[in-house]
Amino acid sequence: MRIIPGCLLTSSKHSLPTFSSLRRLQISPKSLNSTNSDRSESWLSSMLRRDNSQESQSDLLSSADAIFELQVHDVKPQHMCNYLKEFECFLKVLSKTTSKSELLGSWICEIGQQDAAYHLWKYDGGYPCLSAHNEIYREHKELVEYRQNRNRMLRCRRNQICLAFSFWPDPAPRPNESNLYELRSYALKPGTMLEWGNHWARGLRLRSKRREPVAGLFSHIGELHMVHHLWAYNSLEVRKKAREDVWQEPGWNKCVMSTVPLIRHMTSSILRPTSFSRMQ
Repeated sequence: MRIIPGCLLTSSKHSLPTFSSLRRLQISPKSLNSTNSDRSESWLSSMLRRDNSQESQSDLLSSADAIFELQVHDVKPQHMCNYLKEFECFLKVLSKTTSKSELLGSWICEIGQQDAAYHLWKYDGGYPCLSAHNEIYREHKELVEYRQNRNRMLRCRRNQICLAFSFWPDPAPRPNESNLYELRSYALKPGTMLEWGNHWARGLRLRSKRREPVAGLFSHIGELHMVHHLWAYNSLEVRKKAREDVWQEPGWNKCVMSTVPLIRHMTSSILRPTSFSRMQ
């Protein structure tokens, strides 16, 4: 995934949705048929009851205390095997410390930015948990040695701290499966994040008949105005069919037409889980 340079916080012609526009997006409970649909309906209903002018967009879009870190390591091709071995050893050392971090998934990019490793971390205790983890990461002797060895195998690395959209399923391990994952990353125009959430709270229920949705995140620190949607498929052919079939669902075309104008740039990457990933 190529993360483009951050943009300035400037005004945008896309204003935040009004109360009346939110009411027009309300979904009839009779049309809901899955847990994810219930989450979408619950989110939209809560939006109708809240005074949006008194809350930050982050509070409106995410309700959980947990934060997530998306790491991307650009590995030198000749070092990929050693990198994966070293990373697995790093996890074993980290598990013996007091860090409360949780590695949800690790992947290697198969289509997209090749030789890139992706890691998704969860910090249930929020920023205090992240700060405690980073202190251990900086000072633990074995972890310092690991970091020095690892850095020699990398071309560059980057990360973002993200929050989870409350209308998406909770990101969780998927053991005993065999999936390819697609990470779709969107750089949005400033001021459009809430509008994006409104449309996707409705559109996600159309993609929830299978267990495709894995995580919906938006950046909180790092490059801002970024959205990441993570999907799971058994194969590329299953992905192709799922994406074709959803166009037969009433309302999907409206979701696409409403969200495309909000996007400055987007990328799609196909990821294969590593042997130690908790999302398989």
